[in-house]
Formats: sequence, structure tokens, C-alpha cells
Amino acid sequence: MSEIADGWEIVSCQNNNPFSSLLMILQIVCLVPEVRRYYSTATWTIRQTATGAVRKITARTEQEANDKIALGLFDDG
Repeated sequence: MSEIADGWEIVSCQNNNPFSSLLMILQIVCLVPEVRRYYSTATWTIRQTATGAVRKITARTEQEANDKIALGLFDDG
């Protein structure tokens, strides 16, 4: 499993909008120069490596998820 922040590893990541991939493909086909992954949010399930505590966080990018982890802004309380 990959580590997303110090002491936290990714258990799973589920896209909340199934059409976001289609929008990205259309953007690539239409030769839009800058491709971004900001169409939808994803729910990240993460585990603290020291304690084994499992938490969920919703974010648009891995960087946003990392920032929310640092601030303790988890979905489940």
C-alpha cells in the first residue's frame, strides 16, 4: 500500500462520479492543452500505520487529501 502522508497509508480510493473519466477522455480527444483531474471528488480510505485506525476523507486530488489529513479534517468525525 502506498503512503499518502506521514504515518498514513491508502487502503482504497473510490471515485464518486463515474463520468469524470469520460470527461477527461473527451478533453484529451478535443486536444485541450491542460488536462486536470478536478471533475469529481474521491473518497479515500486511509489507515494510520502506528495505531491501525482506519478513517475516510473526501478530496479532489491527492494533495488535497494530504492537506486534509494534516488538518485532521476526516469525514467520519
